[in-house]
Amino acid sequence: MKSVAASLFILLLASSLVSAATYSLPGGTYNNIGVMGEVLVDLNVTLLNIAPFPKFVIVNPRYDFTVYRLDKGESVTSFLSNDTVFQSISNAQRTTLNYYTGFWIMPYETVVVNFRITSNHSYVIPALDYRTVCGDYAKITSVEYNGSNLSEGVVQGLDDIGVLTCGVLYPQLINTPKVIYLRGMFPINDGYVKILKYEGDVTFRLTNVPNEAGIFNTFFAVAIPVIFNGANVTDFTPNYTMTYKEYMEEFVWRYKGLNRPQRSQPVFPSVPGMFQLSDSLISGIPVGVSGPGSERRVDFDFPVWIVFMGRSVDIAYHVSWRG
Repeated sequence: MKSVAASLFILLLASSLVSAATYSLPGGTYNNIGVMGEVLVDLNVTLLNIAPFPKFVIVNPRYDFTVYRLDKGESVTSFLSNDTVFQSISNAQRTTLNYYTGFWIMPYETVVVNFRITSNHSYVIPALDYRTVCGDYAKITSVEYNGSNLSEGVVQGLDDIGVLTCGVLYPQLINTPKVIYLRGMFPINDGYVKILKYEGDVTFRLTNVPNEAGIFNTFFAVAIPVIFNGANVTDFTPNYTMTYKEYMEEFVWRYKGLNRPQRSQPVFPSVPGMFQLSDSLISGIPVGVSGPGSERRVDFDFPVWIVFMGRSVDIAYHVSWRG
């Protein structure tokens, strides 16, 4: 009789009268190995109004902001209540106009404004699914907890006795960087308002969402989540493991014990405005690379981390730009 491979159940480890929580893999905010990446931002931006009259700058509500002026009473702050994001608006007469939230810059004033994306309203970076030759078969696709104890789960079976293994796991890259340009950050259609500089910190928070009991580990690679084009990038914590070029051209092949195919490499011209890191961070020229299972080509290099993670890890770095 043909075997049924719809699902196999993990051994019942514990039980409780506490209501159960079930996590499917993948989930709404995490990929098929449970990894969710959130970006938190804390930037101080210096603006100048060279007009002889005040200007009102509209702020994207995704960002909290505080105007560093007087008692810092001009601000909009997000907070969570029952998993719903709300915004607290201080001094609405000064921080709203035409029902938009933002701030005024007075004539000939230079002002510093703090922009933040916090854990109350974080930005989730889409995480690519981990791929094997068996797809999402031969892996756990659901786990269920009673309280903090693992209750049961589902392993998706593979109904092919000719396949004994699904390959050897290696740290696949699960994201690609989002490049942000100054004109996109500040699409100010006004010749009087100038952006003088910005400086701050970015945190990339990686969480193994279904690992509520703390028993599942994940092994993968991640790239720097956000690249601020033209900005200086320093103070990586922890320091990155390698560059994307090194990951694709050397690490993956060496980790798999395979010889990289010898083929002539096309020469890509340097493109003005491409992301560059200082010599103290990443050295080398912008190149186009490819690797096993990927035909993606990039014209700039960037940091990559190899991560072995239980519940969570934070990656942080400092960015600064001056006009």
